[in-house]
Amino acid sequence: MAANPQSFFRFAARYYPLLLDLFYRREGFSEADLRNLIETIRNEGDPDPAKVIDQLQSFSIIEPIPDATATFELTAPVLNLLSFLLREHRLTSTRVLQVYLTDLSELREELDGAARQNLGNQAARALNDISQLIERVRQDSHSNREGIIGEVIKLKSNRERRTIRERFEVINHLWSRYLEPLRDLIDVKKAMDAGLDDLDRSLTASGRAFVLDGALAREFSRCRARLLRLRREMTEDFNESMREVEPLYVSLKKESELVRGASLALEQMDRSGLASLQLPEMMAIPVWRIEGTFSDTSLEAFLHGIKGYQPGISEPLIDTGEITETEFILPSELFDRLESALPVDDLLAWLLQNYPQVGLGEMVRAYGRVFLEESKAMHFGEAERRYPLKEVTLVARPVRLEKLP
Repeated sequence: MAANPQSFFRFAARYYPLLLDLFYRREGFSEADLRNLIETIRNEGDPDPAKVIDQLQSFSIIEPIPDATATFELTAPVLNLLSFLLREHRLTSTRVLQVYLTDLSELREELDGAARQNLGNQAARALNDISQLIERVRQDSHSNREGIIGEVIKLKSNRERRTIRERFEVINHLWSRYLEPLRDLIDVKKAMDAGLDDLDRSLTASGRAFVLDGALAREFSRCRARLLRLRREMTEDFNESMREVEPLYVSLKKESELVRGASLALEQMDRSGLASLQLPEMMAIPVWRIEGTFSDTSLEAFLHGIKGYQPGISEPLIDTGEITETEFILPSELFDRLESALPVDDLLAWLLQNYPQVGLGEMVRAYGRVFLEESKAMHFGEAERRYPLKEVTLVARPVRLEKLP
């Protein structure tokens, strides 16, 4: 007999603390525990615990556990509803998703048959079943994503003080049980993608057969939109789950291997000693033994001889009076002098005249600095000139440098 939804939700709202407590008792609860829980939240005028237990059963909220006497558990629909509301998602294995894909394939064939025979009612039923199955797959995908991210957050916070090995076992279970098979399932070259492609083509082709039926044509369009959303969101759920799990999986795997290796090494060292590990041979650890600081007796005697030596005052350096020639032209000083001398008829001649002490390299370097900074104000002459330096003679066309307005 169907339950009245209004009565169901009114009862659930009144006894929500009880339902919440029962939700987290995954191993089940006895009738005595149930009576005690009801007594703790019972107000004056409320029904007695036996009446409440009867209501819990009449609303199909609880049911007896098959292998126990007077022991109950929440029914699967109520458990799923509370899991959805409390974000306590239970993970769906890839095998279940594969079963869903098989059902979609069978429904697609049913839809194609209805389109060939122009059976509108049968096509509408197939479309309804396809839409419900698509939404079920999408919700399971979202639940997996939320469940996996929730587990990752718990492992990162590690409030339960789990060891590295225990944490790696959990993350490895998520990786091997859910993510790796799902990656293989949603691969564009695998069966899932091909099956959903076939379903999309069937929805398009069958929709043309019922294009004159406005209501049915809209259902075809809506079902295709659901299919498109499913493919997009499943990929997003998988990628988001991978982004959360993969870094933690890699780091915990390394730490777990390191801890396991260290434990094995310590165990072997305890049984057979340090030499049994053969560390120098395996790791090429260099060994350097210092037998004595000095092995040269003459050097040792010399050092004994200078023991207690006190150096005298060093002679002061004598100023020779020679003027050190400048070998570097400071750019700021160069441009200040050049600006005060503008206009300049021959830049290279001006440099030779103002900096006769510098070498060829620094002279060319200063010429280049001016050329790069003042190229807009430069004018090259037509005839070449010769510029004698100490090391070499330069040949170049004179450059006139004017002051910019």
